Amino acid sequence: MRLAWNMVAGMANSVVLVLVSLVALPFYLRFLGMEAYGLIGFYATLQAVLQVLDLGLAPTVSREIAHGAETGQRRRSASMLRTLGVVYIGVALLIAAIVALAAPWIGAHWLQAKALPDATVAQAVALMGVNLACRWPISLYHGALVGAHRLARSAATSMAINILAAITTIAVLAWGECSIQAFFVVQAAFGLLQAIVLRVLARRAVGERDAPYDFADLKRVWHFSAWMSGVAITSLVFTQLDKALLSRLIDLSAFGHYMLAALLVSGLSVLTGPSFNVIYPKFTTLHARGDDVALAKFYSDTSRMYAAAIFSLALALSLHVEALVTLWTGRADVALHVAPIVGLLAIGSALNGVMYFPYALQLAKGRPRIPLGINLGLLVLALPVIVWLATHYGAIGGALSWALLGVAYLFVGTIVTGHKVAGFAGIAWLARDIAVPLLIALMPALAGAWVSRAFSLSPWTETAIAILAACVGIAVGALYSPFARQQVLAFVGGRTRLCPN
Repeated sequence: MRLAWNMVAGMANSVVLVLVSLVALPFYLRFLGMEAYGLIGFYATLQAVLQVLDLGLAPTVSREIAHGAETGQRRRSASMLRTLGVVYIGVALLIAAIVALAAPWIGAHWLQAKALPDATVAQAVALMGVNLACRWPISLYHGALVGAHRLARSAATSMAINILAAITTIAVLAWGECSIQAFFVVQAAFGLLQAIVLRVLARRAVGERDAPYDFADLKRVWHFSAWMSGVAITSLVFTQLDKALLSRLIDLSAFGHYMLAALLVSGLSVLTGPSFNVIYPKFTTLHARGDDVALAKFYSDTSRMYAAAIFSLALALSLHVEALVTLWTGRADVALHVAPIVGLLAIGSALNGVMYFPYALQLAKGRPRIPLGINLGLLVLALPVIVWLATHYGAIGGALSWALLGVAYLFVGTIVTGHKVAGFAGIAWLARDIAVPLLIALMPALAGAWVSRAFSLSPWTETAIAILAACVGIAVGALYSPFARQQVLAFVGGRTRLCPN
């Protein structure tokens, strides 16, 4: 039940964060303009790139706390969390200093602004560094709560603070200082608040609040963390390379369209992040017990549920993108530019999301070298593909490269995981637990698309059809999982006992 509750809470958090972003975006465009929104998109890319300075410590903390709870070593986990808190503060200050020093050069030579002065862009970039520093410890304490199976607490904090941050930001832009600098100042303040609250919750969840600082104990996890650092670096480069290159190769307005499309596709993260945060500590716990039979069953069941949901949402997004973007932004011209980009990004993101299951299994079994090797191989392929397609086709080329690389990752990652980590995670898993849910999701999605095209429905009606088709795909596809069927029967049985005739 705790796993189910954590999954629901994590998904609710993801849904709320995406909805907050989608609702706030028209206000940001209205008050700041497309170029300023391009700066917000650049901040998101910068945040992802600088995540390499995490050195793989956040996922290491999740694994250590989950393992410590299973083996009775909670005090050691608490000591590690307290010690790493100091490390994260030092890294946060370093980030703020690096970004501030680089801000003038980035504003003058990297970002292709036309309407905004170089000085304004440089100030905004410097404030990005402050924002990043304030938010930096969030990943550490969120990772601790994930490892302690307390994802719901982190989710509730995230939802409350991000809603308040969006409302406050819009109010400041509307009735106070209407500038990109004001945007980043408000965001930084709320980021710091979230870090402080999560710190308190994490220390309570792990316990042993009097645990000592122990920098020497970091050597024990340094080997795993070092490999995870390599994984984090290559993963971030792989997922952000298209955005980094496009920010240099196309003008800031076109880059704003690309980042707007990426924001819409980020709605798929309502499943990806929460699913990983639930399955990773559970995989770790089952591996620590040596229960490979239960691990294989849990891996298969949860994969089927996730695949049904992610493919249903991605297909709804891809097949009805023009209607969705028109309703979202209220601008048909923006929808026209963004539609093909969204479709390609959705395909790549869905495939990449499926591969979180092999990735979580690799980490749970203590094999971080495998995802590092896979990432390095993909990067060798990614760099020329992205450069060539982006150079010749601009933003659409960048999106196409993401879709093609997602296909390559799906097959390469599955084959390697099946041979090197666990036989139950190989090609048979891909055929049984991924391909079948895809086919199930495809049927209502195609039916909904045909109805929308055949009857030339309005954007509102077409959006309703898309939502209905996605819900049908998720429901039918999820029931392909024995675990989902068991949960439904348990819920129905519980309701029947609570409501006797």
